Amino acid sequence: MSVLRFLKKHLGAFALVCLLLAVQAVSELALPQMMSDIVDVGIGQRGIPSAVFSHVRVQTLADLEAQLDPDEVALIESFYTPANASGVRTFEGDPSARNASSELARVLARAIALQTGAADDALASQRAVAFVRTEYEQLGLDLEDIRRSYLISMSASMFAYCAVALAAAVLLGFVAARTGAIIGRDTREDLFAKVMRFSPAEVNRFSQASLITRCTNDVSQVSMSVMMLMRMVLLAPIMGIVAITKVLAQPSGLGFIIIAAVLMLLGLLVVAFIVVVPKFELMQSLIDRVNLMSRQMLEGIMPVRAFGRESYEEERFDGASVELRNTQLFTGHAIALIMPFIQIILNAATVAIVWFGADLVGAGAMQVGDVMAYSAYAMQIVMSFMMLAMVAIMMPRAKVAADRVIEVLECPLTIVDPENPQAPAQDGPRGSLVFDDVSFRYPDADADVIGHVSFTLDAGQVLGIVGSTGSGKSTLVNLIPRLYDVTGGSALVDGVDVRSMALDDLRSRIGYVPQTARLFSGTVASNVAYGCDDPDEAGIDRALEIAQASEFVDALEKGADSPTAQGGSNFSGGQRQRLSIARAVAIDPEILVLDDSFSALDYATDARLRRALAHEMDGTAVVVVAQRVATVMHADKILVLDGGAVVGYGTHAELLATCEAYREIATSQLSAAELGLSQAVPAFTIVEGGDA
Repeated sequence: MSVLRFLKKHLGAFALVCLLLAVQAVSELALPQMMSDIVDVGIGQRGIPSAVFSHVRVQTLADLEAQLDPDEVALIESFYTPANASGVRTFEGDPSARNASSELARVLARAIALQTGAADDALASQRAVAFVRTEYEQLGLDLEDIRRSYLISMSASMFAYCAVALAAAVLLGFVAARTGAIIGRDTREDLFAKVMRFSPAEVNRFSQASLITRCTNDVSQVSMSVMMLMRMVLLAPIMGIVAITKVLAQPSGLGFIIIAAVLMLLGLLVVAFIVVVPKFELMQSLIDRVNLMSRQMLEGIMPVRAFGRESYEEERFDGASVELRNTQLFTGHAIALIMPFIQIILNAATVAIVWFGADLVGAGAMQVGDVMAYSAYAMQIVMSFMMLAMVAIMMPRAKVAADRVIEVLECPLTIVDPENPQAPAQDGPRGSLVFDDVSFRYPDADADVIGHVSFTLDAGQVLGIVGSTGSGKSTLVNLIPRLYDVTGGSALVDGVDVRSMALDDLRSRIGYVPQTARLFSGTVASNVAYGCDDPDEAGIDRALEIAQASEFVDALEKGADSPTAQGGSNFSGGQRQRLSIARAVAIDPEILVLDDSFSALDYATDARLRRALAHEMDGTAVVVVAQRVATVMHADKILVLDGGAVVGYGTHAELLATCEAYREIATSQLSAAELGLSQAVPAFTIVEGGDA
């Protein structure tokens, strides 16, 4: 079972739980028999347990031995001391021989029956006890003291067993709860560590909503199932099997009641298992769906309100919630129906035991205490199956959750450290980037999205990348920090293939600003220093200055110590972009990758930022992805992409002269004078009929 996998690291706790379960089971299952002895012996037989005399007159024992054969006489003589001065013999002997006292009781009961002329029937043992009591009266023993001593002794024994069972249950609960909590903690840590190593391909495979569910709800299910496994799943079979053994060992003829009850319970569990398990599997996927819709709705709250689609989103979410609710109600109703049926079976078995047991008591085949013990054991059996019923219903859901967690933990990573990582030579180039005939295809895609891209970028140079929407610009720069691996050709940083470098080494050399500026909850300073191992205030201030963020940060009440809301929602889009750029600049990278990170900036800020980068980071290679030609026109080289292929590579002036795609983009954004052209390029004119 999938859940058992999580116990591999906790075999010591599991062994301790098994020991505590054994102690608890033995202690609890001893109580019904003690209760029976208190009723039958302590009350019914006034403290005299059997036909074995503790003290007996010499003549009485001799008369009884006269009824027996020599072997039986020898057995009796082995248990009694010679007569004392008063002519009384005492039960004593080798302690190891006391195990034979039941045989001695049988022999004495037969001797008493023969001497008194009573039939050796079901009531023979009770007549023998009456004979022993008469003998004690003849000896002048205090019968009330015997009864009281027996009751006190049995009560003390019951109390001791109860105390042991209680202590074992408390320790068991503590160990099980602690182990379950530790497994939950460790599993969440392992899941989070694994997800942190996922590339976008693995994240897209599971979806963000599903990963959140697996790291929270599914792990909680696993943790709870481990606790139930240790506390109930192991205890129930032990209690049930031992109780069944004790019941069937008694020649009462009531075993058919227990067998019938067990068969009915098994049938009930099988039906419940068949009906409920598929619903639990569906429930986890529906939780994923609700989480996904909640996340989408909250992240897109602005467009939802802007287009007045609140009611539409409510209906969509309500549909998913209703389906999840109906599934949960179905499983809840199924569980709720099982418990009354189990109670009916338990009560019916108890009534049957009392009904048929009363006849046996009347016939002398059983005593009242035996019926009570039998009923208690029957209740233990049914309660064990009740626990198994609860587990049988909950474990399938736990198995589904465990399988989902294991699926993430065992998911193969597409981006991993090489077995023998290479590091750039100490005296080699720094800040160099080379793409040599690079191609890339997304997993399960039929065609390349990037094809045969080649360029060289040295330290201190700026490479601009432009192209139409969907031309592969962001995909291309994602290959530099190995968010994806190239599927053809090679990408080299400082002369070493990125696939041969350790990920930490590679990414410590690269400052990456993604297309969507994302900030973390905390402060401005903590966000800017996010990538620094040992941040200092001077470095943070420098990064803010280069990113043109100092102006608005200094205006905040607490400056760089001002709080940042989740996602940076308390800043504008342009401010978030500048803070993201400052975060990348703060690590002083060899290569700075700016993926369309100027889109929310005005032209003046754009220009100041580019000048600051050129002046303050003149030893850093900069890759700028941009939609605006003005952002990249002063770059050392410009790469023009169209459909994932390179259609132009050169300087701004060279591309205006040789690349039609670049010229179209440039002339659609800037005037001829701004582009440095001698005359304007005719613009496209839309005429009626759709011809241009």
